[in-house]
Amino acid sequence: MLKKLYNNLDTLVEEALEGQSLMYAEAGKVLSISGTNLIVRQEKDRKPKGLVKLAMGYGSGHEGPGAGSVRPGGMDLGIPGDIFAAPAANRILRGLQEIDDGSPIVLCVTNHTGDVLNSRLAVQMAQAKGIDVHMHIIYDDVASAPREHMKDRRAIGSVYNVMGMMAEWGESTSEILRIGEKTNQYTRSYGVGIRSAIHPVSGLPIMEMPEDEIELGIGVHGESSGNRIKLPRSEELSRIMCDALLQDLEVREGEELAVSIRGLGGMTWTELYILYKDIFRYLESKKIRVYSVSSGNSGTQELGGVILAFARVDDEIKKWLSRKLPDRYQ
Repeated sequence: MLKKLYNNLDTLVEEALEGQSLMYAEAGKVLSISGTNLIVRQEKDRKPKGLVKLAMGYGSGHEGPGAGSVRPGGMDLGIPGDIFAAPAANRILRGLQEIDDGSPIVLCVTNHTGDVLNSRLAVQMAQAKGIDVHMHIIYDDVASAPREHMKDRRAIGSVYNVMGMMAEWGESTSEILRIGEKTNQYTRSYGVGIRSAIHPVSGLPIMEMPEDEIELGIGVHGESSGNRIKLPRSEELSRIMCDALLQDLEVREGEELAVSIRGLGGMTWTELYILYKDIFRYLESKKIRVYSVSSGNSGTQELGGVILAFARVDDEIKKWLSRKLPDRYQ
């Protein structure tokens, strides 16, 4: 039985959000509107009217600074749902109404069934109320659907987000959506589960995992792929993950990639450092250069696992990755 620290299971999400907003006070702040919790930018960081706003819904219970994505260069609105659950359509609508000032809004949606269904309904309701909102669906997980059905893939591992910076500099809705889809086409991700985790409310294991096995191709909630192998060494696992991504993305010798390696909440940094070293050396042996690397250890409670993601970079993407925030934030 894994111990967890909390006060009241009924207020778990609300208390966690309050703590996030206090810890990351320079980023988003939590609003409670008719019992709906939303994360919005601080007053000083809100965009001028007319610039595209970005919003995103997500399930609570995923470790890490969720409020930190609501910030200059990032989101204007975060819409948290219940534990591991997409926010309901009415909750998304309330969030869109909160930031609506007549400016266009792009609602970014991870390609999971509940998120997509609820977001589509919310967009329809918002548009009926005159809100100028557009939906952008994110997908990247190579284990969840074959290449010929790429748009059916889940979203589990982003590498970069240039849409936020484009919005800060006044790019049009159509341009932001075009680059968002280009990012989908450029990005591939792959998840591996090593150790299970306990659901914070039910107290039950998220997935069963024998001590001597790992599972290849899991989802961010521990969704099973059925592809289990005996626990390998880090070097072998790095080759398995890299090959799955490189083959699907059809990467050629001499290319450069942006890399993201993210533990799912229960990985030690020692494990992540060793795994990234092996990934870097394997790419080096293939004459593939690393343009940039991002890392973290946030995902699903104490789930022991990792998501590796690669993304192509071209001159257009590099331009936005290197762009600084406008002077109004200085």
